[in-house]
Amino acid sequence: MARRSREPVETRSRSGRAWVETRTGLQGREGRHTVAGSEEQTPGQVEIRLLGGVTATVAGDTVDLGPPKSRTLLAALALACGETLLVSRLVDLVWGEGPPRTAEKTLQTYVMQLRGALGSAAVQRSGAGYRLTVDSRCVDAVRFEERLACGDIDGAHAEWAGPPLAGLEAPGLAPQVARLTERWMEATEARVARLVETDPRDAIAVLRGLTAEHPFREELWALLMTALYRAGRQAEALSAYQTARERFVDELGVEPGPRLQQVEAMILDHDDRLRPVPAGVAPAAAPGAPPSASLPTITAPLLGRHRELAEVEKSLQSSRVVTVTGPGGIGKTHLALTVATRAETSYPDGAHLVDLSDRGPDADVARAVLDALALPEAPGRQPVETVVGALRRRQTLLVLDNCEHLANSAATTCRALTDRCPGVQILATSREPLAIGAEQLVPLPPLDPAGAGTELFAQRALAVDPHFDLAAWQGDVTEICRRLDGVPLAIELAAARSRALTPPQMLDRLQDRLRLLVGGRRDRVERHRTLRATLDWSYDLLNPAEQATFGRLSTFSAPFDLDAAERVAVDVDLDPVDVDDLVGSLVDRSLLTVTTGPRGERRYRMLETIRHYAAETLSNSGARQEAQRRHADWCLSEVQQIHQLLTGPDEVAGVERLENLWPELRTAVERALVTCHPQDVVDLVEPVAGEVLLRSRQEIGDWAERVLDASAGDPELTVFGLVWTAHRHALAQTPDAYDRLVQDHSEPEDPLVRHGRAFAHEDWEALLDLVPAAEAERRRRGQPFLAELMETDILAAYLNLGRFPELEALAPVLTQRYRTHGPPTLLNWTLMLHGYGAAFQGDHDRADRLFEDAARVEVPARTHTPTTAVSARVAFRRGDTHTAYMQLLHHVEDLLDTGNMQGVGVAAIELVRMMHLADRLDEVARLVRYLEASPLLESPYFRGLVSDAITASNPAQVAEISDDLAAAEYMVELLEAVVRSTAAPGGAARSDGDDSST
Repeated sequence: MARRSREPVETRSRSGRAWVETRTGLQGREGRHTVAGSEEQTPGQVEIRLLGGVTATVAGDTVDLGPPKSRTLLAALALACGETLLVSRLVDLVWGEGPPRTAEKTLQTYVMQLRGALGSAAVQRSGAGYRLTVDSRCVDAVRFEERLACGDIDGAHAEWAGPPLAGLEAPGLAPQVARLTERWMEATEARVARLVETDPRDAIAVLRGLTAEHPFREELWALLMTALYRAGRQAEALSAYQTARERFVDELGVEPGPRLQQVEAMILDHDDRLRPVPAGVAPAAAPGAPPSASLPTITAPLLGRHRELAEVEKSLQSSRVVTVTGPGGIGKTHLALTVATRAETSYPDGAHLVDLSDRGPDADVARAVLDALALPEAPGRQPVETVVGALRRRQTLLVLDNCEHLANSAATTCRALTDRCPGVQILATSREPLAIGAEQLVPLPPLDPAGAGTELFAQRALAVDPHFDLAAWQGDVTEICRRLDGVPLAIELAAARSRALTPPQMLDRLQDRLRLLVGGRRDRVERHRTLRATLDWSYDLLNPAEQATFGRLSTFSAPFDLDAAERVAVDVDLDPVDVDDLVGSLVDRSLLTVTTGPRGERRYRMLETIRHYAAETLSNSGARQEAQRRHADWCLSEVQQIHQLLTGPDEVAGVERLENLWPELRTAVERALVTCHPQDVVDLVEPVAGEVLLRSRQEIGDWAERVLDASAGDPELTVFGLVWTAHRHALAQTPDAYDRLVQDHSEPEDPLVRHGRAFAHEDWEALLDLVPAAEAERRRRGQPFLAELMETDILAAYLNLGRFPELEALAPVLTQRYRTHGPPTLLNWTLMLHGYGAAFQGDHDRADRLFEDAARVEVPARTHTPTTAVSARVAFRRGDTHTAYMQLLHHVEDLLDTGNMQGVGVAAIELVRMMHLADRLDEVARLVRYLEASPLLESPYFRGLVSDAITASNPAQVAEISDDLAAAEYMVELLEAVVRSTAAPGGAARSDGDDSST
């Protein structure tokens, strides 16, 4: 990034850059992979076993993994080998419900223990999480699932050494343990099924033991009955059925399912299908591919797509971008997820789904990628640049799903990734091509009505009606699938009615309701009309209350809970209980799908094609405006509740809740902007507007500028727009652009705007004069939190201007306030500023105490805080140089990931200081030259930190570093080497000596 010359406002302090650099020095805790050491791990060095207990060996020797929670952490990372798990997710997995307040700090200790046992490069930090970097083949559970995916049942059986995580209490990992156990049972059933085919007499003894151990697995009983029948023991086979039935009825209160009932009927009928499979015919297939840790679990098999599956996989071998095309509802997403799940282990950084279905037509696909990968936006940089920076070193597969309404933005993002990120491949789904040079198209045709179409119908019909008999309706079902044009979504919607209608009745209704073209080739538009006709038919089967609810729920663009549905759908004719029943009815009819929220709660979502159709019905009914108003009112109530959390001790919960609400808030704001209601935007955004400053919610700045454009001279709207665009330009360090914006809109004489302009220019002298009036204005407007946020500006000004007595007087007052009332972020900031003040005055022991106190404050993810940078300083002063360098590496990586060039100078000062005191100054001579050209050193306090290094160095003899970005990238390379050099064999850190001075 080229260095800018910036003109001061009035008497702007040249040292003003310091606070923004420190305040945004560690902007967020999510980003791209960080190298905490580059010690290579080969498949033979590290072996991790999760089956039969959690153990590990390095070079054949068993290592000590530490306490049970440390082994639980290893298990969590190993089950997602190569995939980054957020710290918050790891806390849930390691502790389950009710983790201690110090969980995140304790987790870091366990990470260090694992690094000491497995090697410093084995567990790497990646933004706000960690990942295990050993080859996935070194994890027995991964090998087990890979063998199953390849059909190697015997190989999978050989890997199994006992129950997953045996002897370890890990409630957070219970779903993963259950999944592995289920996979093992499926493999066992497949293996014994093969024995039933080849030697039914030997299989009987095995199956009697298995049914005794697992009495409620119907497939084991079915196999036992089959084996007994094939061994000529028909009476015993029927007796086995009765035994199974008694157990199911007596202990579960249910009858045996269709599978056992069918086998019993086949035995009574001496069905030829019970005869042994002739020699040479392949035995039972292995269970399907294992679910992926980084992709949604595929809950249904992919039917009738073997050719297209192979074609997509082949295309990925030769093309950087593969786009699966076809009409809505044809199954593009299902195919893409199946491909990605099968291929995930081939990509060191895994595969990731980027669902674009909830994005509006003007959305930025690059921003959606950032959201999907949990990466923060970088102030002052376009989202596509941030994505490129984050992925330029990764080898990953991105699944861009539902691109058709964002084709131009998707094409721009794909071009940037293919041009500048050599390890990234893209698998897209769209109703039309992206039309870029690297693209390989794979059109997805309809299902064969007589084959996979009929099979899909039967599968879904059995799900709603266990007594559905395909054999009795085979011809009718095939004709239904033919009339529905083989479109999977249409077939599923039809099959969902099997509980109420027989196939002949469906045919009659289809004959009446759908206008289908038969024969010849159908183009995309006609296939889309076929799906629309199917949806028309499904919609017409709803009663008026269901139809009204269906339309109103289309106002949601993302998953929603029942409370939200009630707020939008309830009217004078419907009470909340009615809505509950109606939502359940829409789920039964496959017009709503059920998903699980971040806390395990039930949430509902419309498939995108269905949502668009439902929105049309809402418009046609004349109720769209009212439904959208209710949606906006619900959003407003949510942000007001979230505001209360964000401004108090529960800030972490507030940020998490805002993250869940964001797609809906975005939708409500966009509707208000499109319909020219900018005041509604102000009402929706202002309760959470501080997030643009606290956690880089860059869309808030975008919305503020659009409000400004629509203000038409309205003073209140103009003030809102100028204030929050000022914060965005301050973070991006673009004050000149802000000045032009102010000039375009005739700056009003308002204390908030004057404060915003001083803030954008980091004019601390002016801020001290302007804060009292601006703070009073915020309180007059009923915005006490925003007023308190301004008080940290006073502390920052005192620090940057060297007015330490005033800082020492104010900081304890604010510290006590925020410690008592919250929010944690302002407590963290106040302690950090106080610590810097102590350090600048030479009181380093007190500074360390303040920094450590600040580091203990739990702040939400993505919060701007220099915690990691100052923690590195404290670690270095205490002689733990390896940890200090590693933490500083994390810090600089975060600066690169977020595009936050403001903090690069401060990070360079810390590194130069450390290397000088470690007698390694020659290695950072280029950074010394970079700092000498930086306006940051015009502050005597920052210059004092490196003055000795500058005196001892000869930077004129080394190459110049061109800009902040180049300096950050140079520091990453340098720190990676330094981290390696300070790590003793086996991963233990060595010290370069104690530093007792600053």
